[in-house]
Amino acid sequence: IDQTRGWFYSLIAISTYMTGKSPYKNVLVNDLILDKDGKKMSKSRGNTVAPFELFDKYGADVVRWYLLYVSPPWTPTKFDEDGLREIESKFFRSLRNTYNFFSLYANTDNIDPRETKVSYDDLEEIDKWLLSKYNRLVKNVRQDMNEFELTKVVREIQEFVIEDVSNWYIRRNRRRFWKTDKDNTKIAVYKTTYEVLLGVTKLIAPIVPFISEELFKSLSDEESVHLVDYPNYDENMINDKIEEKMDLVRDLVTLGRASREEAKIKVRQPLSKVIIDGKYQEIIGDLTELIKEELNVKEVQFEENLSEYMEFELKPNFKVCGKILGSKVKSFGKVLSKIDAKDFLARLNEGDVNLEIDGEKTEIKKDYVEVKISAKEGFDVIMENNLFVILDTELTEELLEEGYVREFVSKIQQLRKKKDLDILDNIKIAYKSDEEVEKAIAADEEFIKSETLALEIKNEENDAEVENLNGHDIKIKIEKI
Repeated sequence: IDQTRGWFYSLIAISTYMTGKSPYKNVLVNDLILDKDGKKMSKSRGNTVAPFELFDKYGADVVRWYLLYVSPPWTPTKFDEDGLREIESKFFRSLRNTYNFFSLYANTDNIDPRETKVSYDDLEEIDKWLLSKYNRLVKNVRQDMNEFELTKVVREIQEFVIEDVSNWYIRRNRRRFWKTDKDNTKIAVYKTTYEVLLGVTKLIAPIVPFISEELFKSLSDEESVHLVDYPNYDENMINDKIEEKMDLVRDLVTLGRASREEAKIKVRQPLSKVIIDGKYQEIIGDLTELIKEELNVKEVQFEENLSEYMEFELKPNFKVCGKILGSKVKSFGKVLSKIDAKDFLARLNEGDVNLEIDGEKTEIKKDYVEVKISAKEGFDVIMENNLFVILDTELTEELLEEGYVREFVSKIQQLRKKKDLDILDNIKIAYKSDEEVEKAIAADEEFIKSETLALEIKNEENDAEVENLNGHDIKIKIEKI
């Protein structure tokens, strides 16, 4: 920014004087880089940053990405090394892990997605969803690039890679990668992942030239990512209906998991059912299996009248509306206590609502109202943006036993990883616990074997350390066969 007068103004003055026109069409001016507290960096303060040390520690690309992510170039940047670590951990690790996962299984299956063809009609709905999200991303990125909104660009790409690709698509489709048959669904998941990964390497290339080049060369036979055209989008691939459907499911799953956390019930502990607003049945009714798997519940129940499971309490938010409504605020509280809370909240979520208070029509905004929701006995309810999820939290003996088995499988998988076993290595398992846990494991032995690639499971004493399995002591030992 300190170059504005000395450089940009001088250029425009000289060029106008000599040629009668401006020397440039646009100028994007970087503001100052400050320390994490917003103070100007200086040697006397001891708050300067050594760039080359950061490059050695994190890589130049991580620093580039962070500087654009943290704030727009034309505003002061508060530089914090903790932010660098977070960017490296979240974005770059998600991108690399996705590529590593894809390449590991593609090489294991000897599948080259560049040589395979799958028609759009043969893709599964989740493949179409990811391609729709990707093409929408490209559309937004190109538009934002043209408007120099570089911070929006990196944030959009980062969210897509972390949330859409890694946390949802790859995680939801792991079994398609794992399955032994090279059928159409397996080819489709490879093809979809490949196209999106290749596209992302091109999208990020102007910002992180080294990492994008490395990934691009691993994915393609072409000379360089910097010698290919920037990605363009296909409007026909953008499907609002599929996106709305899948995004609604993701929002419900996120709420359901938050509800579990609130009730202090692990995700691996099965529950009998989740209850969802009946108005969504038509939109996501065919995705109930996905919801059941994500929330680890036996049943998804759509219910028109959610008030059977929860109670609402609406009160004026005095801090916000006290001064605005003045003497009417008490009457506002009385009105809120009598209205249909669920219907009122739905209307308020769409925009301001007019209520009659003391015989006068009064405009009520969303932040005028405090909402308190309580679940009835045996249930846990959570709400966000008028979206409700209600979990049946009652744990039967059968559900508890299944929870022991799921946790046991998880601990085996952690041991496999710790021992650095290959994904196809067979193992034998020895374990010792109390009667309750041993009964559950014995009843589900075949399931455990199939999930962990175990050929043998023995209930016997072993020299492993004691661990906690849902409140029970257990010793687990595995050996590669």
